[in-house]
Amino acid sequence: MPKDPTALSEIRREIDAIDAALHDLLVRRAAMVERVRAAKAVVDTAASAWRPAREAEILRRLARRHEGALPLAVVVRIWRELTSALVALQGPFSVAVFDDPEHGYWDLARDHFGGVVPLTRHGSARGVIQALGEAPTTIGVLPLPQDGEADPWWPVLMGAAGGPLRIAARLPFADGGNGRGTGALVVGSMEQEPTGDDCSYILIEAAGPVSRASLTARLKEAGLVPVFLTGRSEAGAPPLFLAEVAEFIGPGDERLAIAAAEGGPVAAIWAVGGYAVPLGGTGR
Repeated sequence: MPKDPTALSEIRREIDAIDAALHDLLVRRAAMVERVRAAKAVVDTAASAWRPAREAEILRRLARRHEGALPLAVVVRIWRELTSALVALQGPFSVAVFDDPEHGYWDLARDHFGGVVPLTRHGSARGVIQALGEAPTTIGVLPLPQDGEADPWWPVLMGAAGGPLRIAARLPFADGGNGRGTGALVVGSMEQEPTGDDCSYILIEAAGPVSRASLTARLKEAGLVPVFLTGRSEAGAPPLFLAEVAEFIGPGDERLAIAAAEGGPVAAIWAVGGYAVPLGGTGR
């Protein structure tokens, strides 16, 4: 039995009051969605309303001000659940996930997008990409690119302007989830936005056979220092490479044109999105 039942009752009343205040704020926060929607350009789908850069900035700000016994991972989980639900209020929004039980991509996606946003399982990366082509309200969760893959998914990012798909985020954004140490990328039709601490991907079509050392040297000369580089070669097609750079690289970055200067090993180059660096670093 408690030593002071009166004091315990007072504490419980205060907790109830805090819960009511939190709920009032949540209702108010949800009401702001319509004001945001009215204040910006027309949004066709909830997927186009999803802004991972804005979410990253919010979570970083919360992490900087957080204190006390409540684990930061819990705070991140609460806000991720909230922001995903509020995006879903703006229209149809779903996530296609490469469901590889060995790596836990499904758990990563559920941790990040919460319990309201519908998730669909796909047995391959190609299945996810097909789902994205069929439904513009869908974004996809795919494995991090690895060197030496027999059938990498990332060449689908190539196109006249970098392709219709972009890399938009990296999972997990914070420790404490169920992903078992696995990393994944989120892809969709949105453009990458700078947050002040970002990584970007660039897709490179080589002018002909080229060593990775020569290609890396060319990128460095242009001011693009890769922290990861992988390639794919197919008979009858130019060699294709994917590089990750530890900074924001937008489509109009002048360094892309420098890297593709005539006479060099680069025939074409595209910025294909990237991600806000997660709390605690990238994991590369």
